[in-house]
Amino acid sequence: MQDVPKPVTEAFQHRKAQENTRIELRKIRGYYYVYKATSTYNKQRKKPVKISQLLGSITPDGTYKPKRQKTNTSTTEVYEYGNSQLCLKLSQDLQNALSNNPLKNQIIALSIIRALNPGPIRLAQTTWDETYLSTQINANLQPANVSSTLATLGSMVQETYELFAKLAPEPGMLFYDLTSVLSYSKKLKLAERGYNVEKELTNQIKVAMAFSASTWLPVAVDVFYGSIKEVKVLKYFVERFPAKDIGFVMDRGFSSYKELLGLKKEKIHYVAALKKNSKLLPSVVKMVGAFGYRKRNVAFCKIKRRPYGFLYLFEDPELRGSEESFLLGKVSQGLNTMDDFRRERRLAGVVGILSDLDVEASVVYEQYKGREEVEQAFDFMKNDLEADKTYLGRDEAVRGYFVVVFLAMRLYFKILKRLRERDLVGKVSVREVLFELSKMRMIVEKGGREYLCALPKKTEQILEVFSDIMTYG
Repeated sequence: MQDVPKPVTEAFQHRKAQENTRIELRKIRGYYYVYKATSTYNKQRKKPVKISQLLGSITPDGTYKPKRQKTNTSTTEVYEYGNSQLCLKLSQDLQNALSNNPLKNQIIALSIIRALNPGPIRLAQTTWDETYLSTQINANLQPANVSSTLATLGSMVQETYELFAKLAPEPGMLFYDLTSVLSYSKKLKLAERGYNVEKELTNQIKVAMAFSASTWLPVAVDVFYGSIKEVKVLKYFVERFPAKDIGFVMDRGFSSYKELLGLKKEKIHYVAALKKNSKLLPSVVKMVGAFGYRKRNVAFCKIKRRPYGFLYLFEDPELRGSEESFLLGKVSQGLNTMDDFRRERRLAGVVGILSDLDVEASVVYEQYKGREEVEQAFDFMKNDLEADKTYLGRDEAVRGYFVVVFLAMRLYFKILKRLRERDLVGKVSVREVLFELSKMRMIVEKGGREYLCALPKKTEQILEVFSDIMTYG
């Protein structure tokens, strides 16, 4: 075909690479259409007969528009509106950061869908079509196209880290965590034998994520070979992350104190919780003061601990009681002696933290406790987002998949942040917010008239929490 605009040709070649069957480009009355070409044997004519099926169209600027499937004969369409519109409003920073990215629409749509309904990839298009956003943003979420999008996104390593830099706030402390994701795919090079947190040797992929200690939002994610040790993962992460004036809040499982000295040498701050059996903990703990934390009182002391910096010790009376009860339970079960109990109870309720920071003890404790939300974030990623067993067949697609998961988690935690600001955590969940707002529906008549349906009282109450970015009536 002659005189085909270059954007149309490029879009057609892109579609051709994604389809498993032969496709054709046809120009009809000045418009370009994509057809699926197959053949069947005609017994009467005794020869193959060509069959064509319309797949979609391509605009002169290269935008592919899949053919809309007719689902019913109704004169109106009813779309979920409130939940997807909230996510769209909260993704404004992502939209700005992706302004020049050719995958912008796909990434935004996938991120919103993963936040709304973290189901299988094969259901993404169905979920997307149920939202009013599908009439505003042109995004093809058919399984083959999603796989291609994820693979392309996963191969854009430099661009992805540049995206992290745009989404991250000013330099500062980051919560850092590492988790293992099981994989049963034999095609993935990333999936290697390694030890998970339960010290079990499994085929796995390692996923590292960092959260901002100031905004409580995810700021970066990366995927690594399953056999790589945490220290190496951290080194790579520090080298690739654009901001250098940062620090990390480690979990209690981090035990490479030598690596902490390496961070200190590079002027990267750290807050690292010690294990109960750490040799850096003193045999006798003498607290020197106390402060309040979320309606609880915590005792503390601060000791210089060269060459690391400072050792912060905290004692929580409520935690002490539960840990002493646990230790006595081991005695009653015959697992420990009373001598064991007396020796171990000296650190019951005590948390030891190493840090190069010379600050108030309450500041370090606040950062340490903030890790609880990071751990909840990983649970959310691995359970609610069904990311615990990945069957994606290409390493690039796996990387792209977790970038989308990361962006969906940003939306999730932005909603959680608003609930925290309104003192609603524990009373209303993020899932409940999205469910109630799904009842805010947009009705679109065949003639083009659009209007919102009446809202239940609970939905109106949820909407009020986000009244500054969402309007109704």
